[in-house]
Amino acid sequence: MTSTRLHAAPVSRRAGFTLIELLIVIAIIGIVASIGIPGLTAARAAANEASAIGSARTASSAQSAYATSCGDGAYAPSALQLSIGGFAGPDFALPIKHGYAFTMGVGEVGVLGPIDCDGNPTVTDWYFSATPTSANLGRRGIAVDETGGIWVDTAGVAPVEPFAEAGTIAPLR
Repeated sequence: MTSTRLHAAPVSRRAGFTLIELLIVIAIIGIVASIGIPGLTAARAAANEASAIGSARTASSAQSAYATSCGDGAYAPSALQLSIGGFAGPDFALPIKHGYAFTMGVGEVGVLGPIDCDGNPTVTDWYFSATPTSANLGRRGIAVDETGGIWVDTAGVAPVEPFAEAGTIAPLR
């Protein structure tokens, strides 16, 4: 009698990844992420600060255009008035954007000025500030007034009028 033998196919041990291999890959991804995330956070904060400085420049140029064309030498008391009048874009009047809180109002020595070309009140002095909403979103407070110079405070709060270089406050260079 002849005997028939069944030959089993060889079993492959490499059907997938082992647990150790997966843990090593996860650990490497974690290390790379821990190195990269602080750099991304700093880049985001720098971009937010650049956006806030751009908003301060917009405030200065919009107020200058408003004063010469519609304000009879006086300024708009609010960002909303500048936006509605077409001197700044519609998003200029938003109170918070890109991690900064924005305010515009009457400056330190401002009083009511003449009525503008649209029948709205004006002021003789204005002040615009941008303050980071958290330390992760920006590190410097920013302010500008009718003189047009942009000032920064590395303590994270907007400089107050009258602007003077001291401590953490300096003009933007």
